[in-house]
Amino acid sequence: MRLIILMIVVLVVGLLSMQQMAPQKIPQKPVESTELTSDIPTIPTHPSELKPFADDINRYVQQEAANRAARLEQATQP
Repeated sequence: MRLIILMIVVLVVGLLSMQQMAPQKIPQKPVESTELTSDIPTIPTHPSELKPFADDINRYVQQEAANRAARLEQATQP
């Protein structure tokens, strides 16, 4: 009887550990088409492209901040 209980406990612990070690699928948030824009700077692949990328990303961030401020102001107007 003890052996059967021990085997059941080992089986349950084994199944629980297998579930914990199995790769878990993380649900991805769907990206809306309005969030995608073609003017996002591409990531540099060479060190020589780093300076132009920094300028491009700064310009992109400033434009997006201005767009968000404009949308916010438009949304708060009566």
